Amino acid sequence: MKQFYLLLLIACYSLNALSENHIAGARSKSMGNSSVALVDIWGGYHNQATLAKLNKRSFGAYYENRFATKELSTKAFHFNYPTKLGTFAVTYSQFGFNLYKESKIGVAYSRALGKHFWAGLQFDQITKQLNSEYGSQSQYTFEAGLLAEVFPDFHLGFHIFNPIQAEFTMLDYNDKIPSIARFGFSWKLSDQTIISSEIEKDLDKDMRTKIGMEYKITDRLLLRAGINNHPNTISLGMGFTFKLLQTNISFSRHPVLGYSPTADVNISF
Repeated sequence: MKQFYLLLLIACYSLNALSENHIAGARSKSMGNSSVALVDIWGGYHNQATLAKLNKRSFGAYYENRFATKELSTKAFHFNYPTKLGTFAVTYSQFGFNLYKESKIGVAYSRALGKHFWAGLQFDQITKQLNSEYGSQSQYTFEAGLLAEVFPDFHLGFHIFNPIQAEFTMLDYNDKIPSIARFGFSWKLSDQTIISSEIEKDLDKDMRTKIGMEYKITDRLLLRAGINNHPNTISLGMGFTFKLLQTNISFSRHPVLGYSPTADVNISF
């Protein structure tokens, strides 16, 4: 009976609210997911163009316990490798449990196209695994991003996911992979404060608006907050850095389904 309710929840989740390109990284989550123009080591999940601005290799692990339900958890990993030719990156994420599981493998490349312009491209394999009756199926798509520095410390970002509208073909219906475009900015107001905002349009859903802010208390400790609509969600979080280690946590609140804690641990070297 518990599994039936979980599958029902996932069906509602997929159809009505949260069918999405699963975004990872607790920093982005705590800033309302307004991350399309935010330079971050989890950029492989937000905008691959931002990876070109990284100057250190990094590896990270992420966990989201959505609505405090283990079966709706997301696990994700990233590895970024900057070189003189650009930044290469690999990402892997997995959502769900044994009766319903989604996973995505991404291979990305990004590079500078001048002093103030960056671009990135990522190829994805997305796999959906249902129960033994339906088995599993994989589809292939891509995502791409742009980043521009309009004036010092002010960046505009654009990202598109699944522009080819790839979809899964099931026995009696087609299961769409969302096609999503995002556009926004990040602005470093001072050495302590960054604000970011973006709009997001899924072809099949209403436009979303997201706003976030990050404030550096000390060189090691940061506080963050964010909001977004559809559904109305508030989020808070903090980050801590110590030598090679970076860790972030966040909490967001859905108006009906409750709280979703997330955390990540990263090493940059």
